[in-house]
Amino acid sequence: MFKISRKNYSDLYGITTGDSVRLGDTNLWVKVEKDLTTYGEESVFGGGKTLREGMGMNSTMKLDDKLGNAEVMDLVITNALILDYTGIYKADIGIKNGKIASIGKSGNPHLTDGVDMVVGISTEVSAGEGKIYTAGGLDTHVHWLEPEIVPVALDGGITTVIAGGTGMNDGTKATTVSPGKFWVKSALQAADGLPINAGFLAKGQGMEDPIFEQIVAGACGLKIHEDWGATGNAIDLALTVAEKTDVAVAIHTDTLNEAGFVEHTIAAMKGRTIHAYHTEGAGGGHAPDILESVKYAHILPASTNPTIPYTVNTIAEHLDMLMVCHHLNPKVPEDVAFADSRIRSQTIAAEDLLHDMGAISIMSSDTLAMGRIGEVVTRSWQMAHKMKAQFGALKGDSEFNDNNRVKRYVAKYTINPAIAHGIDSYVGSIEVGKLADIVAWEPKFFGAKPYYVVKMGVIARCVAGDPNASIPTCEPVIMRDQFGTYGRSLTSTSVSFVSKIGLENGIKEEYKLEKELLPVKNCRSINKKSMKWNSATPNLEVDPQTFDAAVDYNDLENWLEQPAAELAKKLKKTANGKYVLDAEPLTEAPLAQRYFLF
Repeated sequence: MFKISRKNYSDLYGITTGDSVRLGDTNLWVKVEKDLTTYGEESVFGGGKTLREGMGMNSTMKLDDKLGNAEVMDLVITNALILDYTGIYKADIGIKNGKIASIGKSGNPHLTDGVDMVVGISTEVSAGEGKIYTAGGLDTHVHWLEPEIVPVALDGGITTVIAGGTGMNDGTKATTVSPGKFWVKSALQAADGLPINAGFLAKGQGMEDPIFEQIVAGACGLKIHEDWGATGNAIDLALTVAEKTDVAVAIHTDTLNEAGFVEHTIAAMKGRTIHAYHTEGAGGGHAPDILESVKYAHILPASTNPTIPYTVNTIAEHLDMLMVCHHLNPKVPEDVAFADSRIRSQTIAAEDLLHDMGAISIMSSDTLAMGRIGEVVTRSWQMAHKMKAQFGALKGDSEFNDNNRVKRYVAKYTINPAIAHGIDSYVGSIEVGKLADIVAWEPKFFGAKPYYVVKMGVIARCVAGDPNASIPTCEPVIMRDQFGTYGRSLTSTSVSFVSKIGLENGIKEEYKLEKELLPVKNCRSINKKSMKWNSATPNLEVDPQTFDAAVDYNDLENWLEQPAAELAKKLKKTANGKYVLDAEPLTEAPLAQRYFLF
C-alpha cells in the first residue's frame, strides 16, 4: 500500500479526516469530521491529472443518463471542505440545474466504485482543494435603500436578503417596510435586475384587510416597527393575518414604552411565532429590557451587527448613528433622551455571551440604518473569537477543534434566518436539493473576503486580476463581477421569495418578472426549538436600574468546557441569586485592519 504524509496529501488534495485548519486570523480552528472522497481516487482537474477522458471523466454518458443514482453534473467542486451547520467535512459537490444535486464522490462510474456524481462531457470543474465552502449567507434585516448594497452583500458572503423599503425615502431610512402593492411591486421589479435572492416585508400596522392585501401583492412577510407604531393591537392584527397566510412577522418594539412595556408586547403575541430584530435593544426596542425576549420559546431573537462584537469603540459610535437613522433632532432634549435610552454597555456586553450560549439565534445587519451589510459574516466570527478568548472552549470542543462553536455561529447567518422566514427548503445550507448558492473561501481570508460567490451554480463575484493581463492572477486582484451578474444569466441564477397567495394570484405575470418566484412556507409552524445550534431559552432578567442582564445558575451549565461552578465564581452574583452576563470589550479584533488596508 502506498503511503503519503498528511502534509503532502493536504498540499495535493486538501486536508482530510482528523486534520485541522485555522479560520482567518481568528483563534478558531475546525477539524475535519469525515471525508466522503476516496483515497487514491481523488478527482483533480488539470494537465496530467485524473479528470481526463478515459480516466476520471466519463466520455459516454449524456447529461440525462444515470448509472445507479449517479448522473452527469453541470459543475463539480472537487475536494471541498464544507463548513455547515450539518457538519464540517470534505466532499465533492455536484451542481445541476442550479441546485445542489449530490455531495460525496465524483468521477467516472465505469472505472471507479462508489461514485455519487459523474464528471462527464457536460461537466465543468472548480478545484476546491485547499478552500472552505459555506452556504450563501442570509441577511434578514435589510433597508432597501440603494442598489449598490447588493455587490457589497455578495462580497461579504451574503446571497439572500429579506428586505423592505422604497429607496431613499425617510420611511425606509428608519424602517424595513415596503408598504402596499405599489411598493411591493416596485421592490420585486428592482430585485429582478439584481444578482441576489430577495423577499420583501410589508407594513404590519393596520386592520386586517389592508394588511392582507399587501400579502396578496406578494410581500413575503410583515414588519412591525415603532416608527409606524408597535402597539399591542398592531402586533395582534399582524400576527392574525400572518397565521392565515403563512408568512413571517418581524418586530422592532416600542423603545419609549408608550403603548406598554415588554410584558405587554409579549402578551399581545399570544404565543405566536415572531422574529425579534436587534434583541439587545441598541437598534431599538423596549428600554432597557427587550433583551428578556430571549427566554420565550415563540420568539426568534436576532442581533444586528453594529453592537457585534462589543469593543472599546461600540458605545461612542452609536449615538450619532441612531440620531440619523430615526430622524431625530439633536436640538430636541426628548430626542436625545430617546437615543440615550437605547445605548447600554451592560446589555451590549451580555449580547455576546447570549450568542455564545445559543440564546440569540440569528445575525443580521440593519444595513444603512445602523448596520453594515458587508459585515454580517465578519462580525459573527469576530464575536466567536472574542468568546473563545474570554471564556474558553465551548462544551465538546478541544484544542484545534472548535467545531461546536463554529457550527453554532455559522447557523446564525445561514440556516436559522432561512427557517425564520420560511425559505429553508431552498437556501441556508449545503444540502442536496437546495439552490447552489455557495461561497468559497481561502482559509487565510475566511470570514473577511470570499474567493468567489456562486449563485445557483454560476459564479457571480470572484477574485480576479487585470482583464488585460495574460493570466487571470495579475494585479490588481480584486472582487469583480462575473457572468452570473449579466443578462438573462442574472435572472436565471437568483430568485425572489413571495407569499404563496401572491404567487397563486399571478403576480409574476402581472408584474412582468423574469426571476423565478418561490413561495415562503412553514413560517407559522416553527419556534425557537427550530433554531439549529441556537435554541437556548435562559431565564434572563434585566435590572431596570443598573441594566445588568443576569441568568440562573442552571443556564450556565452545558455551555462551556469549563465547569459552570468555575464560571459562576467569575461572574457577579445578584441579590436574588442570578449571575450577571458581562465581558470586557475587545481592544483588538481579528478580520479587521490586516485585511482591509487596501
